[in-house]
Amino acid sequence: MSCDEIRDLLVLYAYGELTFDQEESVDAHLAVCEACKLEQAALAELHAAADDQAVAPSLELLSACRQELRAQVAVMAKVSTSEPFWRRWFSGGTWVAKPAMTMGLLAAGFFGARLVPVTNVAAPVARNVRFIEPASDGQVRIVYDEVSQKEIAGRVDDRMVREMLLSATRSPNDPGLRVDSVEYLKTRCEREEVRKAFVRALVSDPNEGVRLKALEALKPYAGEMEVRSALTKVLLADQSATVRTQSIDLLVNTRRNESELAGVLQDMMRREENSYIRQRGRTVLQAMNASLETF
Repeated sequence: MSCDEIRDLLVLYAYGELTFDQEESVDAHLAVCEACKLEQAALAELHAAADDQAVAPSLELLSACRQELRAQVAVMAKVSTSEPFWRRWFSGGTWVAKPAMTMGLLAAGFFGARLVPVTNVAAPVARNVRFIEPASDGQVRIVYDEVSQKEIAGRVDDRMVREMLLSATRSPNDPGLRVDSVEYLKTRCEREEVRKAFVRALVSDPNEGVRLKALEALKPYAGEMEVRSALTKVLLADQSATVRTQSIDLLVNTRRNESELAGVLQDMMRREENSYIRQRGRTVLQAMNASLETF
């Protein structure tokens, strides 16, 4: 094989996608051709570098993709059901063929109803085995939970839908689901149970994207005591500089008690390592004629 032919096969060779004969030919060529061997080594290095730089998509991107996918599925479903299949079938063909098609459909319906048993389509079921032990007569006793998938649809104001969304804000293994639930509920933040869910997410959710979503939703209520208390905790303890930065801005823009805010900022200045946040706190304290030190 020529060098050009070998180089065309190098990508497939790197992923083990060649046939046995092709792989033997490439191995034989690489053993005697230094130029192709260098090409193969460079390609392998490129693949290794790409693997090392794999980047996980952001939660915002995942959420947007999920919403776009749902929208596209809905459009496809609407298109596929907008015209009955029999109308599309009969709209083709000539007038001579249509009677034969009609008879065929009637026969298929008649015999199908007699010959095909009617079965209920069961919902998907998830089984979680909890306990296994031997039983009598060589049998095995298994204790398991069985959960079947169900679906509801409605507006966010519907009680059941809202409760499901509130439950999703606490989903332990799916931060994307938590982001989506906060996104849907943020326009209902006037409800106390929704605000409490967002406060909990802001203070304790392990994912930065979820905390930022909750913080954004709580902005109109930053003057309330419960929300300000959460913002103070976040400012002093959150691991994300972005979350702390937005918290300090929100506390400053909605300050009610300057002495209380000064104490929070002084406490923050004692432990804060981020230079921007320190500068922001220093500027606010100076504007309030407050000391930079903690008393």
